[in-house]
Amino acid sequence: MTPGDTVKALRDARPQLEGTVRIGPGLWEGSSRKYVLHDSRTGWYFRIGEYEHFLVSRMDGVRTVDQLEDEFIDHYERRLSEPLWQSILSLLGQRGLLVGSATPVQLQSLRDARERGLSESRTWLHARMPILRADGILRRMAAGVRVVDHPAVWVLIWLAASALVVHVILNWASIWPTARSLWADPVAIIVFVVIMWASLVLHELAHGVTAWAYGARDIEIGVMWRLPFFSPYCKVDDTMLFHDRSRRVRVALAGVTVSVAVCLPFWPLSLLVTDGTLATVCAAMMTFGLLTGLINLVPLFHMDGYYVLMHSLGALDLGASSRAALVRLVRRNRAPEDPLGGQRTAFLVYGAVSLLLMTAMVLMFSIAGFFALRRFLEPELAASAVCAGVLITFVLGILLTRRARAKRDAQAGTRIPTSTKWGQT
Repeated sequence: MTPGDTVKALRDARPQLEGTVRIGPGLWEGSSRKYVLHDSRTGWYFRIGEYEHFLVSRMDGVRTVDQLEDEFIDHYERRLSEPLWQSILSLLGQRGLLVGSATPVQLQSLRDARERGLSESRTWLHARMPILRADGILRRMAAGVRVVDHPAVWVLIWLAASALVVHVILNWASIWPTARSLWADPVAIIVFVVIMWASLVLHELAHGVTAWAYGARDIEIGVMWRLPFFSPYCKVDDTMLFHDRSRRVRVALAGVTVSVAVCLPFWPLSLLVTDGTLATVCAAMMTFGLLTGLINLVPLFHMDGYYVLMHSLGALDLGASSRAALVRLVRRNRAPEDPLGGQRTAFLVYGAVSLLLMTAMVLMFSIAGFFALRRFLEPELAASAVCAGVLITFVLGILLTRRARAKRDAQAGTRIPTSTKWGQT
Protein backbone atom coordinates (compact mmCIF):
# COMPACT_ATOMS: atom_id res chain seq x y z
CA MET A 1 0.00 0.00 0.00
CA THR A 2 1.38 3.37 -1.01
CA PRO A 3 1.57 6.32 1.43
CA GLY A 4 -1.29 7.91 -0.49
CA ASP A 5 -3.44 4.81 0.00
CA THR A 6 -2.60 4.81 3.71
CA VAL A 7 -3.66 8.44 4.08
CA LYS A 8 -6.89 7.80 2.13
CA ALA A 9 -7.71 4.76 4.31
CA LEU A 10 -7.14 6.87 7.41
CA ARG A 11 -9.32 9.70 6.11
CA ASP A 12 -12.15 7.32 5.17
CA ALA A 13 -12.09 5.47 8.52
CA ARG A 14 -15.20 5.75 10.69
CA PRO A 15 -13.95 5.24 14.26
CA GLN A 16 -16.52 4.30 16.85
CA LEU A 17 -16.11 4.37 20.62
CA GLU A 18 -17.01 1.14 22.44
CA GLY A 19 -20.44 1.17 24.04
CA THR A 20 -18.90 0.20 27.40
CA VAL A 21 -16.94 3.47 27.53
CA ARG A 22 -18.45 6.31 29.55
CA ILE A 23 -17.27 9.93 29.52
CA GLY A 24 -17.77 12.29 32.43
CA PRO A 25 -18.37 16.05 32.38
CA GLY A 26 -15.68 18.68 31.90
CA LEU A 27 -14.06 19.42 35.27
CA TRP A 28 -11.34 21.88 36.21
CA GLU A 29 -7.84 20.62 36.88
CA GLY A 30 -5.47 23.54 37.17
CA SER A 31 -6.49 26.07 34.55
CA SER A 32 -7.77 23.54 32.01
CA ARG A 33 -10.71 21.20 31.71
CA LYS A 34 -10.31 17.45 31.97
CA TYR A 35 -12.77 14.67 31.25
CA VAL A 36 -12.78 11.31 32.99
CA LEU A 37 -13.22 8.37 30.65
CA HIS A 38 -13.96 4.86 31.96
CA ASP A 39 -14.01 1.46 30.30
CA SER A 40 -16.02 -0.94 32.47
CA ARG A 41 -14.51 -4.00 30.75
CA THR A 42 -10.99 -3.31 31.99
CA GLY A 43 -11.65 -0.98 34.94
CA TRP A 44 -9.30 1.67 33.51
CA TYR A 45 -9.99 5.36 34.10
CA PHE A 46 -8.35 8.00 31.90
CA ARG A 47 -8.12 11.77 32.08
CA ILE A 48 -8.37 13.33 28.67
CA GLY A 49 -8.10 16.96 27.64
CA GLU A 50 -10.63 19.17 25.92
CA TYR A 51 -9.32 18.48 22.41
CA GLU A 52 -9.32 14.70 22.85
CA HIS A 53 -12.80 14.88 24.33
CA PHE A 54 -14.09 16.86 21.35
CA LEU A 55 -12.90 14.13 19.00
CA VAL A 56 -13.60 11.02 21.08
CA SER A 57 -17.15 12.09 21.96
CA ARG A 58 -17.94 12.35 18.24
CA MET A 59 -16.54 8.95 17.23
CA ASP A 60 -19.91 7.35 16.52
CA GLY A 61 -19.07 5.08 13.58
CA VAL A 62 -20.89 7.44 11.21
CA ARG A 63 -18.48 10.35 10.92
CA THR A 64 -15.31 9.79 8.93
CA VAL A 65 -11.94 11.07 10.11
CA ASP A 66 -12.25 13.82 7.48
CA GLN A 67 -15.61 14.91 8.92
CA LEU A 68 -14.27 14.83 12.46
CA GLU A 69 -11.36 17.04 11.42
CA ASP A 70 -13.69 19.48 9.64
CA GLU A 71 -15.71 19.87 12.84
CA PHE A 72 -12.50 20.29 14.84
CA ILE A 73 -11.27 23.03 12.48
CA ASP A 74 -14.62 24.83 12.63
CA HIS A 75 -14.57 24.77 16.44
CA TYR A 76 -10.87 25.37 17.27
CA GLU A 77 -9.61 26.94 14.03
CA ARG A 78 -6.63 24.60 13.82
CA ARG A 79 -5.77 21.49 11.80
CA LEU A 80 -4.68 18.02 12.87
CA SER A 81 -1.64 16.42 11.22
CA GLU A 82 -1.67 12.89 9.76
CA PRO A 83 0.85 11.56 12.34
CA LEU A 84 -1.29 12.98 15.12
CA TRP A 85 -4.42 11.29 13.79
CA GLN A 86 -2.52 8.01 13.56
CA SER A 87 -1.29 8.50 17.12
CA ILE A 88 -4.80 9.18 18.46
CA LEU A 89 -6.38 6.17 16.74
CA SER A 90 -3.45 3.94 17.67
CA LEU A 91 -3.70 4.99 21.32
CA LEU A 92 -7.44 4.34 21.44
CA GLY A 93 -6.88 0.99 19.74
CA GLN A 94 -4.15 -0.05 22.19
CA ARG A 95 -6.50 0.67 25.05
CA GLY A 96 -9.30 -1.26 23.35
CA LEU A 97 -11.58 1.77 23.33
CA LEU A 98 -12.65 1.55 19.67
CA VAL A 99 -15.13 -0.99 18.32
CA GLY A 100 -13.27 -4.00 16.93
CA SER A 101 -9.89 -2.93 18.30
CA ALA A 102 -9.63 -5.26 21.29
CA THR A 103 -9.23 -9.03 21.56
CA PRO A 104 -10.07 -11.03 24.72
CA VAL A 105 -6.33 -11.45 25.34
CA GLN A 106 -5.74 -7.71 25.06
CA LEU A 107 -8.60 -6.92 27.45
CA GLN A 108 -7.26 -9.40 30.00
CA SER A 109 -3.81 -7.86 29.65
CA LEU A 110 -5.28 -4.41 30.37
CA ARG A 111 -7.10 -5.75 33.43
CA ASP A 112 -3.90 -7.37 34.68
CA ALA A 113 -1.94 -4.14 34.13
CA ARG A 114 -4.47 -2.21 36.21
CA GLU A 115 -4.28 -4.73 39.05
CA ARG A 116 -0.48 -4.54 39.01
CA GLY A 117 -0.67 -0.76 39.23
CA LEU A 118 -2.99 -0.97 42.24
CA SER A 119 -0.69 -3.48 43.94
CA GLU A 120 2.37 -1.31 43.39
CA SER A 121 0.58 1.69 44.93
CA ARG A 122 0.41 -0.08 48.30
CA THR A 123 3.14 0.93 50.72
CA TRP A 124 3.78 0.56 54.44
CA LEU A 125 2.54 4.15 54.84
CA HIS A 126 -0.72 3.81 52.92
CA ALA A 127 -2.50 0.81 51.49
CA ARG A 128 -6.01 -0.25 50.56
CA MET A 129 -7.05 -3.87 51.03
CA PRO A 130 -10.31 -4.65 49.20
CA ILE A 131 -12.58 -7.03 51.04
CA LEU A 132 -15.34 -7.38 48.51
CA ARG A 133 -16.94 -5.96 45.43
CA ALA A 134 -19.99 -4.44 46.99
CA ASP A 135 -22.31 -4.27 43.99
CA GLY A 136 -24.62 -7.04 45.22
CA ILE A 137 -24.98 -5.61 48.73
CA LEU A 138 -25.39 -2.04 47.52
CA ARG A 139 -28.01 -3.06 44.96
CA ARG A 140 -30.23 -4.38 47.74
CA MET A 141 -29.62 -1.37 50.00
CA ALA A 142 -30.19 1.19 47.23
CA ALA A 143 -33.95 0.61 47.19
CA GLY A 144 -34.21 1.91 50.76
CA VAL A 145 -31.92 4.84 50.02
CA ARG A 146 -34.09 6.00 47.14
CA VAL A 147 -37.02 6.31 49.55
CA VAL A 148 -35.19 8.66 51.94
CA ASP A 149 -33.03 10.42 49.34
CA HIS A 150 -35.01 13.62 49.38
CA PRO A 151 -33.76 17.18 50.03
CA ALA A 152 -36.21 17.49 52.94
CA VAL A 153 -34.63 14.48 54.69
CA TRP A 154 -31.11 15.86 54.24
CA VAL A 155 -32.21 19.27 55.56
CA LEU A 156 -33.95 17.73 58.60
CA ILE A 157 -30.84 15.72 59.54
CA TRP A 158 -28.60 18.77 59.36
CA LEU A 159 -31.11 20.96 61.23
CA ALA A 160 -31.18 18.33 64.00
CA ALA A 161 -27.37 18.15 63.99
CA SER A 162 -27.17 21.94 64.27
CA ALA A 163 -29.62 21.85 67.18
CA LEU A 164 -27.48 19.19 68.87
CA VAL A 165 -24.38 21.36 68.49
CA VAL A 166 -26.24 24.28 70.12
CA HIS A 167 -27.46 21.98 72.91
CA VAL A 168 -23.94 20.74 73.64
CA ILE A 169 -22.54 24.30 73.69
CA LEU A 170 -25.27 25.59 76.01
CA ASN A 171 -24.92 22.62 78.36
CA TRP A 172 -21.17 22.19 78.10
CA ALA A 173 -20.62 22.51 81.85
CA SER A 174 -22.70 19.39 82.54
CA ILE A 175 -22.02 17.35 79.37
CA TRP A 176 -18.23 17.67 79.22
CA PRO A 177 -17.40 16.18 82.67
CA THR A 178 -19.59 13.16 81.85
CA ALA A 179 -17.98 12.73 78.42
CA ARG A 180 -14.49 13.06 79.90
CA SER A 181 -15.23 10.29 82.39
CA LEU A 182 -15.23 7.91 79.41
CA TRP A 183 -11.48 7.32 79.89
CA ALA A 184 -12.08 6.08 83.45
CA ASP A 185 -14.75 3.54 82.45
CA PRO A 186 -13.37 0.53 80.48
CA VAL A 187 -16.84 -0.74 79.57
CA ALA A 188 -17.86 2.69 78.26
CA ILE A 189 -14.66 2.87 76.19
CA ILE A 190 -15.37 -0.51 74.56
CA VAL A 191 -18.99 0.44 73.79
CA PHE A 192 -17.91 3.82 72.42
CA VAL A 193 -15.22 2.28 70.17
CA VAL A 194 -17.69 -0.30 68.83
CA ILE A 195 -20.27 2.41 68.06
CA MET A 196 -17.65 4.61 66.39
CA TRP A 197 -16.41 1.75 64.21
CA ALA A 198 -19.99 0.91 63.25
CA SER A 199 -20.44 4.61 62.46
CA LEU A 200 -17.36 4.54 60.20
CA VAL A 201 -18.70 1.48 58.37
CA LEU A 202 -22.09 3.16 57.89
CA HIS A 203 -20.28 6.34 56.78
CA GLU A 204 -18.49 4.50 53.98
CA LEU A 205 -21.56 2.46 53.04
CA ALA A 206 -23.50 5.72 52.73
CA HIS A 207 -21.07 6.91 50.05
CA GLY A 208 -21.38 3.60 48.21
CA VAL A 209 -25.16 3.20 48.44
CA THR A 210 -25.81 6.79 47.36
CA ALA A 211 -23.41 6.44 44.45
CA TRP A 212 -25.02 3.13 43.41
CA ALA A 213 -28.51 4.66 43.54
CA TYR A 214 -27.28 7.35 41.12
CA GLY A 215 -25.78 4.87 38.67
CA ALA A 216 -22.20 4.22 39.85
CA ARG A 217 -20.89 0.66 39.50
CA ASP A 218 -17.77 -1.39 40.35
CA ILE A 219 -17.81 0.05 43.88
CA GLU A 220 -15.13 -1.35 46.15
CA ILE A 221 -15.30 -1.74 49.94
CA GLY A 222 -12.35 -2.64 52.13
CA VAL A 223 -10.00 -1.66 54.92
CA MET A 224 -7.49 1.16 54.49
CA TRP A 225 -4.16 1.39 56.28
CA ARG A 226 -2.93 4.93 56.73
CA LEU A 227 -0.10 4.93 59.28
CA PRO A 228 -0.90 4.42 62.12
CA PHE A 229 -4.67 3.78 61.69
CA PHE A 230 -6.94 1.17 60.15
CA SER A 231 -10.30 2.34 58.86
CA PRO A 232 -12.97 1.14 56.41
CA TYR A 233 -13.19 2.76 52.99
CA CYS A 234 -15.49 2.80 50.00
CA LYS A 235 -14.12 3.57 46.55
CA VAL A 236 -16.61 5.29 44.22
CA ASP A 237 -14.54 6.46 41.25
CA ASP A 238 -17.63 6.35 39.02
CA THR A 239 -18.86 9.51 40.75
CA MET A 240 -16.57 11.53 38.46
CA LEU A 241 -18.69 10.35 35.52
CA PHE A 242 -21.90 11.93 36.87
CA HIS A 243 -22.97 14.87 34.74
CA ASP A 244 -25.37 16.01 37.48
CA ARG A 245 -23.24 18.13 39.82
CA SER A 246 -25.73 17.89 42.68
CA ARG A 247 -25.42 14.10 42.66
CA ARG A 248 -21.64 14.28 42.92
CA VAL A 249 -22.05 16.62 45.90
CA ARG A 250 -24.59 14.36 47.59
CA VAL A 251 -22.37 11.29 47.24
CA ALA A 252 -19.53 13.21 48.91
CA LEU A 253 -21.84 14.55 51.64
CA ALA A 254 -23.63 11.24 52.33
CA GLY A 255 -20.93 9.84 54.64
CA VAL A 256 -20.71 12.75 57.07
CA THR A 257 -24.52 13.08 57.01
CA VAL A 258 -24.80 9.51 58.29
CA SER A 259 -22.01 10.13 60.83
CA VAL A 260 -23.87 13.03 62.46
CA ALA A 261 -27.20 11.17 62.16
CA VAL A 262 -25.75 8.30 64.24
CA CYS A 263 -25.10 10.78 67.08
CA LEU A 264 -28.63 12.20 67.12
CA PRO A 265 -30.43 9.37 69.04
CA PHE A 266 -28.01 9.80 71.95
CA TRP A 267 -29.46 13.26 72.64
CA PRO A 268 -32.97 12.15 73.77
CA LEU A 269 -31.39 9.07 75.37
CA SER A 270 -29.13 11.31 77.47
CA LEU A 271 -32.21 13.09 78.83
CA LEU A 272 -33.61 9.77 80.09
CA VAL A 273 -30.36 8.31 81.47
CA THR A 274 -28.40 10.68 83.68
CA ASP A 275 -25.97 8.32 85.39
CA GLY A 276 -23.79 5.28 84.75
CA THR A 277 -22.02 3.83 81.71
CA LEU A 278 -24.85 4.56 79.29
CA ALA A 279 -24.89 8.24 80.29
CA THR A 280 -21.13 8.39 79.70
CA VAL A 281 -21.47 6.85 76.26
CA CYS A 282 -24.27 9.29 75.36
CA ALA A 283 -22.16 12.27 76.40
CA ALA A 284 -19.15 10.90 74.52
CA MET A 285 -21.18 10.45 71.32
CA MET A 286 -22.58 14.00 71.60
CA THR A 287 -19.06 15.42 71.96
CA PHE A 288 -16.28 13.20 70.61
CA GLY A 289 -18.53 11.37 68.13
CA LEU A 290 -20.21 14.49 66.78
CA LEU A 291 -16.89 16.34 66.55
CA THR A 292 -15.33 13.44 64.63
CA GLY A 293 -18.16 13.58 62.11
CA LEU A 294 -18.09 17.36 61.72
CA ILE A 295 -14.30 17.43 61.25
CA ASN A 296 -14.92 15.60 57.97
CA LEU A 297 -16.49 18.81 56.67
CA VAL A 298 -13.21 20.73 56.95
CA PRO A 299 -12.08 21.13 53.29
CA LEU A 300 -8.43 21.64 54.14
CA PHE A 301 -7.50 17.95 53.81
CA HIS A 302 -8.81 15.31 51.43
CA MET A 303 -11.86 14.49 53.50
CA ASP A 304 -15.57 14.72 52.72
CA GLY A 305 -15.68 18.51 52.98
CA TYR A 306 -12.88 18.80 50.42
CA TYR A 307 -14.79 16.68 47.91
CA VAL A 308 -18.09 18.45 48.61
CA LEU A 309 -16.44 21.77 47.81
CA MET A 310 -14.55 20.31 44.85
CA HIS A 311 -17.73 18.97 43.24
CA SER A 312 -19.65 22.15 44.07
CA LEU A 313 -17.05 24.16 42.12
CA GLY A 314 -16.95 21.68 39.24
CA ALA A 315 -13.31 20.72 39.81
CA LEU A 316 -11.51 17.46 39.18
CA ASP A 317 -8.59 18.54 41.38
CA LEU A 318 -9.44 21.39 43.75
CA GLY A 319 -5.86 21.75 44.94
CA ALA A 320 -4.43 22.06 41.41
CA SER A 321 -7.11 24.56 40.40
CA SER A 322 -6.52 26.74 43.48
CA ARG A 323 -2.74 26.68 42.91
CA ALA A 324 -3.28 27.71 39.29
CA ALA A 325 -5.43 30.64 40.44
CA LEU A 326 -2.75 31.74 42.93
CA VAL A 327 0.02 31.49 40.30
CA ARG A 328 -2.08 33.51 37.87
CA LEU A 329 -2.54 36.21 40.53
CA VAL A 330 1.23 36.45 41.06
CA ARG A 331 1.96 36.46 37.30
CA ARG A 332 -0.91 38.73 36.36
CA ASN A 333 1.04 40.82 33.84
CA ARG A 334 2.38 37.80 31.97
CA ALA A 335 -0.67 35.54 32.14
CA PRO A 336 -2.71 34.88 28.98
CA GLU A 337 -6.48 35.06 28.96
CA ASP A 338 -7.87 33.41 32.07
CA PRO A 339 -9.75 30.20 31.11
CA LEU A 340 -11.20 29.78 34.61
CA GLY A 341 -13.56 32.71 34.19
CA GLY A 342 -15.96 33.13 37.09
CA GLN A 343 -14.58 30.09 38.91
CA ARG A 344 -11.26 31.85 39.40
CA THR A 345 -12.41 33.84 42.45
CA ALA A 346 -13.67 30.72 44.27
CA PHE A 347 -10.45 28.81 43.56
CA LEU A 348 -8.39 31.84 44.56
CA VAL A 349 -10.20 32.23 47.89
CA TYR A 350 -9.86 28.53 48.66
CA GLY A 351 -6.18 28.55 47.75
CA ALA A 352 -5.44 31.62 49.88
CA VAL A 353 -7.37 30.35 52.91
CA SER A 354 -5.79 26.89 52.64
CA LEU A 355 -2.32 28.41 52.42
CA LEU A 356 -2.92 30.59 55.49
CA LEU A 357 -4.37 27.72 57.53
CA MET A 358 -1.60 25.31 56.55
CA THR A 359 1.01 27.93 57.43
CA ALA A 360 -0.67 28.49 60.80
CA MET A 361 -0.73 24.73 61.47
CA VAL A 362 2.95 24.38 60.59
CA LEU A 363 3.80 27.25 62.94
CA MET A 364 1.71 25.76 65.76
CA PHE A 365 3.31 22.33 65.42
CA SER A 366 6.75 23.91 65.11
CA ILE A 367 6.27 25.92 68.31
CA ALA A 368 4.92 22.88 70.15
CA GLY A 369 7.85 20.80 68.90
CA PHE A 370 10.34 23.46 69.94
CA PHE A 371 9.06 23.62 73.51
CA ALA A 372 8.95 19.82 73.72
CA LEU A 373 12.59 19.53 72.55
CA ARG A 374 13.76 22.30 74.86
CA ARG A 375 13.40 19.87 77.75
CA PHE A 376 16.25 17.80 76.31
CA LEU A 377 18.24 20.18 74.06
CA GLU A 378 19.67 23.66 74.07
CA PRO A 379 17.33 26.27 72.50
CA GLU A 380 19.55 26.62 69.40
CA LEU A 381 19.64 22.85 68.83
CA ALA A 382 15.89 22.55 69.42
CA ALA A 383 15.17 25.32 66.90
CA SER A 384 17.55 23.72 64.37
CA ALA A 385 15.90 20.31 64.80
CA VAL A 386 12.43 21.80 64.27
CA CYS A 387 13.52 23.74 61.16
CA ALA A 388 15.24 20.63 59.74
CA GLY A 389 12.11 18.57 60.32
CA VAL A 390 9.88 21.12 58.59
CA LEU A 391 12.30 21.38 55.64
CA ILE A 392 12.62 17.61 55.22
CA THR A 393 8.84 17.17 55.38
CA PHE A 394 8.37 19.93 52.80
CA VAL A 395 10.95 18.45 50.41
CA LEU A 396 9.55 14.92 50.78
CA GLY A 397 6.05 16.23 50.11
CA ILE A 398 7.22 17.89 46.87
CA LEU A 399 9.11 14.78 45.74
CA LEU A 400 6.23 12.41 46.47
CA THR A 401 3.75 14.73 44.74
CA ARG A 402 5.94 14.96 41.64
CA ARG A 403 6.40 11.21 41.62
CA ALA A 404 2.64 10.64 41.81
CA ARG A 405 2.04 13.11 38.96
CA ALA A 406 4.77 11.54 36.84
CA LYS A 407 3.25 8.08 37.31
CA ARG A 408 -0.17 9.41 36.35
CA ASP A 409 1.15 11.31 33.33
CA ALA A 410 2.95 8.17 32.15
CA GLN A 411 -0.43 6.53 31.64
CA ALA A 412 -1.91 6.94 28.21
CA GLY A 413 -4.79 9.35 28.00
CA THR A 414 -3.80 11.53 30.96
CA ARG A 415 -1.97 14.38 29.23
CA ILE A 416 -3.40 17.50 27.67
CA PRO A 417 -1.79 18.12 24.27
CA THR A 418 0.06 21.38 23.74
CA SER A 419 -1.11 23.85 21.13
CA THR A 420 1.89 23.07 18.89
CA LYS A 421 1.12 19.37 18.99
CA TRP A 422 -2.37 20.09 17.72
CA GLY A 423 -1.23 22.20 14.81
CA GLN A 424 -1.18 25.90 14.11
CA THR A 425 -4.14 28.26 14.13
